[in-house]
Parts: sequence; structure tokens; C-alpha cells
Amino acid sequence: MKNIICLFVVLWGYLMIACVDEDASTDVNVPSQIVLSDDTPVNAKVKEMYEKYGSYFIYKFDDLDLRYDWSTLITLPKYKYPKENCIIDVLDFLDTEVLGILPTELRKYISYNVYLTDSLWGSYNEWNGHLLKSKLILGRVGERFVDLYKKELRDAWLSLFVERMLDSWPEPTEFAQISNDGYNPSVTLPSGTVSKNAYLASSTDIVGKYAILKFGRKGKYNSSGTRLHVTTFAQDFGDYVAFIMFKSQEEKEAYYAKNENVKRKVDLVKEYLLTNFHVVLPEK
Repeated sequence: MKNIICLFVVLWGYLMIACVDEDASTDVNVPSQIVLSDDTPVNAKVKEMYEKYGSYFIYKFDDLDLRYDWSTLITLPKYKYPKENCIIDVLDFLDTEVLGILPTELRKYISYNVYLTDSLWGSYNEWNGHLLKSKLILGRVGERFVDLYKKELRDAWLSLFVERMLDSWPEPTEFAQISNDGYNPSVTLPSGTVSKNAYLASSTDIVGKYAILKFGRKGKYNSSGTRLHVTTFAQDFGDYVAFIMFKSQEEKEAYYAKNENVKRKVDLVKEYLLTNFHVVLPEK
């Protein structure tokens, strides 16, 4: 009996040691939490933006922080770190021209982690920004920001933030159906096979043909540099929010004349936001 007890104790001790060793060897690569402070003018502005929008605007990070996705490692676009002497100007611009003009009801959906970079390139030739699964990356946080056409940048960044918000909103099904042929273009090959992974030629009138406002921002060119990737319905929805808020009525009418579905999609976006969030977008 004593031998059995001794054997049990030995086995139990062995199992406990094994469990401790296994736990100790587990490597969970979680990004470090941002520490907010007022120790520098840049950090004070980052803290101010967090207190206003509940988002971390991160300018110091490494690949691991940027890759961490709460589920998997993702392929990154190449990037350069932001220029610190430009960060305050960029955050002021975001505050006054982009996020600050969003209706209050929508601000709580602003991306939690926003990474600031000087530039993005490689297969992501739209340097204004890029979306990952759990975060958002903004480019242009560098010397070139001074010379950029700010209205174009404002439109692109607002669209990007709204596109990220749409991840946690109900899908705008009717809106997405109107331009489905543009989001999922197909082409008949000489063999007669229908390819559903088609590109759109850069000469395509995407407004007149599909009622899509802009070409896709992700993967802008293929290897030959002659064709553009398609727009997702989520980007298109964000582009329509910017269109509603920033285009004059005269400019809108010019788009409506090219394709009556542009007006229909504008109305659907307004109806969607009113129904789901009781929001009426400000317009010029």
C-alpha cells in the first residue's frame, strides 16, 4: 500500500512540474500597451486625441506590434516611420477636418489603434492609408504632408475610418447589390472560361458604368502597372459618406447625371445611417 501511495505522489509531482514548465514556456506576443503622458508636445497631443476619440494614435512601434491581429500574423505593406515633427500637424488635421466633423453618434466606432507612418508602398500604392483586421494605418505623416492636396487627403482618410467602422455595423445589403458587378468584375477568356478575378482597366469609367466613386485603394496596380484593382463595397460606402459630406450640390448633380444609381446609393447611405444610428450627415 505504501508503495502505491509513494508512486502516486511521485507521478503527481511530475505532472505538476510538467504543467509549470509548459506554462513558463508559453510565448504570447501581445503588443505593449500605450502609456499616455504629457512629457512631450507630441505625446500630449496623442493623449488629447485619445481622450476625445478613445483611439490610440501610435507613432512608435515595431513589426510585431503592427502585425499582431488577435488571431494571426498578417502580411504587411512596407512602411517608413512617421516624422515626429509632423505628427502634431497631422493629428490637428484629423481632429478638425476628419474625425471632429463626424456626428457624435459615430465617433465611438473610430478604430481603437491607428498607426502613423510616413509612407506605405509595395503592393499598397495608395499611400493615404491601409486597413488591417484590427487596426488602421495612415500614411503621409511626413514632410510631404505639407504639400498634399488636403481635400483629397481628407476625403480618403474619412472614407478609411468609415470603412473600418463598417466592420462592426450591419451590412448595407441593398447598397452593396447595386454595384456588385463592379466589386466583383468578371471577364470571358478566349477559351470561353469566365474568370471572376478580373481587374478593371484604368480607362474604365467606374462612375458611369458601376456607380462606384473611386478605384480600390488596396493593391492599386498589378505587375504590369496597367490595371487597377477593384473597389470593395466597404470602401465604396466610405467614399459615399465622404461624397455626401464634402461635395457641393452642384458637384453631386454632375455625378447623378453620369449614373442615376449614384443618387440612389446616396439616398441608401443616408437612410442606413438614419435607421441604424439616428444620424443625419452634415452636407455643404
